[in-house]
Amino acid sequence: MEWRFVPEDGEKELTNAELTSMPRDFLEQALIDRVNQGPVKWDMWVTVGQPGDAETDLTVLWPSDRQEFKAGTLTFTSATRQEGTKCKNINYDPLVMSDGVTPTEDLVLLFRSPSYALSFVKRLQGQ
Repeated sequence: MEWRFVPEDGEKELTNAELTSMPRDFLEQALIDRVNQGPVKWDMWVTVGQPGDAETDLTVLWPSDRQEFKAGTLTFTSATRQEGTKCKNINYDPLVMSDGVTPTEDLVLLFRSPSYALSFVKRLQGQ
């Protein structure tokens, strides 16, 4: 099974020049500004794999005929700056899973835990 979140507002790509000219936390302010206009929603789409589909190499795409379904919608109705809030001290770790759920041997997934931990420490240090 694979999943993805698709923004109901659509996607916007930024050029490298736009990205380098933006403030460090521009996405945080953009989310706050957008939520102030009304709820922000992402649809969660799940793709059901079949035997033989690659589970350990994200560069191998599954065939386009795989069954997909909309599993739900994530909705934000408010957003605040992270600085000074309780969420600043939370580290997201994709390998902390519910009982009965196990990770694949995908190297990118396995690398995320230590890289997120490093990012968390740098955030706490103000870097």
